[in-house]
Amino acid sequence: MALAKTGLMMAAIMPERIANGDPEKPITELVGSGPYRFKGDERLAGNRVVYERFEGYAPRSSGATEGTAGPKLANFDRVEWKVITDASTAGAALRTGEVDWWELPGTDMLPLMRKTRGIKVDVLDPSGYVASLRVNHAFPPTANAAIRRAMTRAISQRDVVIAMAGTDASLWRENVGFFCPGTSLANDAGLEAVSGPRDPEAVKRALGEAGYGGEKIALMVPEDLQINELPSEVVADNLTKAGFNVDHVSMDWGTLVQRRTKKDPPSQGGWGGYVVLNSGTDQLTPAVHAALRGNGVALNGWCESEGIEKERDAWLAAPDAAGRLAAAKRLQAQAFIDVPYIPLGQIAQLTTFREDLVGMIKGMPVFWNIKRG
Repeated sequence: MALAKTGLMMAAIMPERIANGDPEKPITELVGSGPYRFKGDERLAGNRVVYERFEGYAPRSSGATEGTAGPKLANFDRVEWKVITDASTAGAALRTGEVDWWELPGTDMLPLMRKTRGIKVDVLDPSGYVASLRVNHAFPPTANAAIRRAMTRAISQRDVVIAMAGTDASLWRENVGFFCPGTSLANDAGLEAVSGPRDPEAVKRALGEAGYGGEKIALMVPEDLQINELPSEVVADNLTKAGFNVDHVSMDWGTLVQRRTKKDPPSQGGWGGYVVLNSGTDQLTPAVHAALRGNGVALNGWCESEGIEKERDAWLAAPDAAGRLAAAKRLQAQAFIDVPYIPLGQIAQLTTFREDLVGMIKGMPVFWNIKRG
């Protein structure tokens, strides 16, 4: 199950000498086996990433292409992935034909894209994006489970998803737990923590009982990624209204990714929380759900929970679908108690591109099989 998983936090197979290397140092040697190869000599940091057709790759001769399975046909000699942080500039580039595909258009740009001749808006990943607030379990105030539970009850999932996807309810879901909505393990155990009425005054009382003394929560906000920045603003506002002292720390996504690995106090370059979005496939089962862990080492804030690990093991040992669902319900109920992270809702994962591009694979963005129609 781990090796078959795509999306973020996949199980990458690499040479042992690289796997045993220093995890703090970037990998400079890239080894792959796909239809395109990375051109490190043409990379411009913050501007462009280049791939070219790999002549040594031979696609399988039969089978249907779906996700990462089946034959992978490289129909372009070269692919340039441009980094354009300003939404208006990216939209203009797509409309004029300077670029062919805009992976993650801002919600406010979608009406214009839909009205533009030659442009198509479509669902990229049917499992959508599931947003969550990762919190630091190693340092106060978020090291206190009672405070994490109060944070959960302070945040409105509806406010979060509307900020990301707009008021069209067909593009989002609220009352989301720890498994991807619409899949076999999605359940309602403990969901009252996110589905009940938001009551800032009740949260303030809970904070007092938890011993909260107004300590700052360092919320990392990536201002170069609108899809992460918008829900971060909502989270900050919800928490502030409920009595939390939120320290809004602005940065770019690259800096956030580096900083979130630091197990230092927030006052010494660490962090308290940040919003992240995962494909729904990242939350299908406990086997591939890297954030739903209590082993103290997972990249969700170093959560330690014997209860979460116990129910995860029970799911892995369950002999049938009924046993797995029962274990998933217990696991979700325990997660709403220990709060490894805070679920924030699900939105549709929409993408926009020139309509003469055909053959795009649903799921994570890949460049094979796409061609000019």
